[in-house]
Amino acid sequence: MKAVIMAGGRGTRLRPLTCHVPKPIVPIMNKPVMAYSIEWLKHHGITDIAVTVQYLSDEIIEYFGDGRRFGVRLHYFEETTPLGTAGSVKHAQSFLDDTFVVISADILTTMHLQQAIHFHFSKQALVTVLMHHEATPLSYGGIVTDRNGKVIHFVEKPKWNEVCSDLVNTGIYICDPAIFNYMPEHPPYDFSQHIFPHLIQQKYPIYGYEADGYWSDIGVIEQYHQTHVDLLNQRLIPSHYKEIAPDVWIGERVNIAQGVKLEGPILIGDDVCIDEHATIGPYTIVGARSVISKHASLKRSIVWDDVYIDVYSELRGAIVANDVYIGKKNEIFDYAVIGAKCKLKNKVKVQHAAKIWPNKTIAEKTKVKGSIVWGEQRPNVLFRQNGISMRAHVDAHPMFITQLASAYSSLHEKGSHILIGFDDHPFSTALGSLFAQCLHMYGMFTNVYEGGYLPAFRYIISHKQYRGGVFITVNEHDEVIIDIHDEQGSPIDRTTERAIEQRMEHEHHMSAMQMGEAMKQKENDEMYICALRQSISFSSSERWKVVIASSPLLKHIIERTLLLFAIEVVWTKERDDEHIRKLIEQEQAQFAIVFDHSGERFRMFDGQGVALTKEEMISLHVLTSLLFSGTKKVAVPAWAPSALHTLAERLYGDIVYVKDTRRDFLLAHHEPFHFYFDGLYACVQLLHLLAIERCSLRTIVSSIPTIHLSCRDVPCPWDERAAVMRKLLEESYDKHIDFTDGVKVYHEDGAWTLILPKVDEPTLTIYSQATNAQKAKEYTKYYIKKIRQYQNV
Repeated sequence: MKAVIMAGGRGTRLRPLTCHVPKPIVPIMNKPVMAYSIEWLKHHGITDIAVTVQYLSDEIIEYFGDGRRFGVRLHYFEETTPLGTAGSVKHAQSFLDDTFVVISADILTTMHLQQAIHFHFSKQALVTVLMHHEATPLSYGGIVTDRNGKVIHFVEKPKWNEVCSDLVNTGIYICDPAIFNYMPEHPPYDFSQHIFPHLIQQKYPIYGYEADGYWSDIGVIEQYHQTHVDLLNQRLIPSHYKEIAPDVWIGERVNIAQGVKLEGPILIGDDVCIDEHATIGPYTIVGARSVISKHASLKRSIVWDDVYIDVYSELRGAIVANDVYIGKKNEIFDYAVIGAKCKLKNKVKVQHAAKIWPNKTIAEKTKVKGSIVWGEQRPNVLFRQNGISMRAHVDAHPMFITQLASAYSSLHEKGSHILIGFDDHPFSTALGSLFAQCLHMYGMFTNVYEGGYLPAFRYIISHKQYRGGVFITVNEHDEVIIDIHDEQGSPIDRTTERAIEQRMEHEHHMSAMQMGEAMKQKENDEMYICALRQSISFSSSERWKVVIASSPLLKHIIERTLLLFAIEVVWTKERDDEHIRKLIEQEQAQFAIVFDHSGERFRMFDGQGVALTKEEMISLHVLTSLLFSGTKKVAVPAWAPSALHTLAERLYGDIVYVKDTRRDFLLAHHEPFHFYFDGLYACVQLLHLLAIERCSLRTIVSSIPTIHLSCRDVPCPWDERAAVMRKLLEESYDKHIDFTDGVKVYHEDGAWTLILPKVDEPTLTIYSQATNAQKAKEYTKYYIKKIRQYQNV
């Protein structure tokens, strides 16, 4: 059997360690990480190995050579441009003439490969994916299998609301050469993003095998650090080191002076010099030829080769690359990373998680709080349910905006036109203006939308050929929302979000040969208002009255639009339910709408002042969409009641289920206006409906097929969610399961339960539908009990 080691990645998530070092040569326990993959394959009898290379390929080939000194034969396949993980293996197809193993060069494992190979052949699998449990699976590919191990669901780098299991893709595959028949001729393409989802959808035999043993992907700084801790704890020490004291391993020609304190587990490389009264504390690795001066102290730190640490300096959980000088009395803290060939002068303090890029000199007494470009700490999760959300004046500061603008600009060609929008909060205006100025620095052109109404902003982007848009608001909780849209006016997809996150993480920089500028003729609401009026044929001689609560900025567009339909508006600033109810009664209004800060979301009250439930709102969305638009298919979220099928059939239409996200909703709608995400459009269409039916809103809602839906939120800690979801799936092997959004389990009596993880909170939402309300509540209670039980296992 042969194997492929994928060694072509740039290792961007490990920067600055990989700025000038290819990821396969990044040291683990003072040995290149790819050496571990070679040794693992050799241990299992595989010695004929292809290596796919691209980034800094000469250094990889020079170090590993033909593989003879490792006891294997290495065959290199070099890519001139990145081909993707599957594309790179396809590039080596001529070498792979029988069943073969694929492994990434940044993986370290002791998994039992022979057992996995036996499983692969017993299942006659096209591909077998080795799996591993991971409590926080967001950085990996999440996998769900049936009871026989066949993969039935796969999500690459899921958000929390997409996590269905704690079993993840290890990046180790056993493949039949027939896999090449399912790879396109023209890369790039990846196993996890392209090949596997296609195979699963077509029901090809792709299996998952939960292998025993240790596994680690060192792709990020935190895991790189943790891997050293794991190996020291498990005493997985390279063979040439000798143990001179309990858990203290040293290489050859190590010079340790009198009074040095060594507290294991630690690993000290060849030719290291440790001066008097220095301290090397637990979980520290020191690379070859490094010098630790008098009274210096290292704990939980990883020091590469040829590092000089001067007197009285302290490292606590730090990572230091090659050829670094650390001056006197420096302090470097947890997860701080010092790039190669840096020089830190005396009394420098490097804070937690700060990063200093290679070849930098840091002046005496400098406090490095974020990184060498002085970027500050960002929230752990950048993109949330409705864009980027952070605290005003705390996380949303000018430096963050400049970094975000830099990352965003790298996704567009110079000269692109971007629309900028914001509400009337002074902080939103300031951040929006700063974002636009930063884009100008990168050669892009901007225009400002002055209205503040998000549905109009989306409409303008898609109909005026902007390349995208950025909409900034401050909500009632003093949170800044930065909402980024693509050229279709839809919220950007997860791939684009990840690209921005990656560039933010690695402080991407661009240069422009010429400056962009702001366009002189700003955008306003007129285009949207005219289009909305033309799209709705509503007219009536009756007097219609609606209670509206909104921000002052939205008042203009709401008033202008409703005036065109001869609708009288009763304005209020109060949003309290009781106040709204009394105002409806006092004014004898048909209904009331309370708009959020951007106008996209809204609450609705009927003529009696009763707030409509979200089930009633989604029903009205189906009703108005089938009545007033050309579509015969309406998108609804996975939690929507099955009774809506009956409603759709009455109107000669059908419903399709999508994820409960704005992007999925908007893309599935195929219409310029959307009832569920546009309060103005919803208002006019409801009055249109009332005029046709000549009855109240409550009467219409009551005529919709009966809905028995139960909904409850259940707390579930972040680090237990994935395992809980997997256990819920395992007890439902014999039932039909839908993965459109979350996990939807269909019961034998026709009822169903949907377990939907929230993306922003450590919470699972349980929806149950049954033939009656009591039965729906029972199903919900059953799953709440199970979730609580699985958290305690």
